[in-house]
Amino acid sequence: MSQTVNLVDRLARIPERISQAVAGWSEVELHTPLAQAEWSAAAIFAHLRASDDIITPRVYALLVRDNPPLAAYDDRRWAEVAGYEQADFHASLAVFSLRRAELVALLRRLAPADWQRSGRHEAHGPISILQIVTHLVEHEEEHCAQLEQLKAN
Repeated sequence: MSQTVNLVDRLARIPERISQAVAGWSEVELHTPLAQAEWSAAAIFAHLRASDDIITPRVYALLVRDNPPLAAYDDRRWAEVAGYEQADFHASLAVFSLRRAELVALLRRLAPADWQRSGRHEAHGPISILQIVTHLVEHEEEHCAQLEQLKAN
């Protein structure tokens, strides 16, 4: 049980880590890549928003259906269609933060057995809520570290 509590606590901290990493940045700074081959803070966050849009509904699907199919999506295409990189960064972060608070509240209510509920991802096969949330946390922490590195530079 402590593994899942730690995981949810880490997930809950992501919006604040993003906010702290970009505190004081102008819209121009948020949209300017640090180097030619690197993403801007806005591009990194657009990627995080798209990934969250794709991954969070999977948790709900696994809780409301037995062994549901889970479609694969291209998160970069999703971000492009949604226009996340061009959106107002702080407004987008506010939406992300509210949605994350809802997900965290849901995850805190799960019974231990719920974490093992699974579905079938069309590209990766069987996957459980625990695996989905673990992937989400690790992925987002990696990108938070990128944002924090941008700030350090």
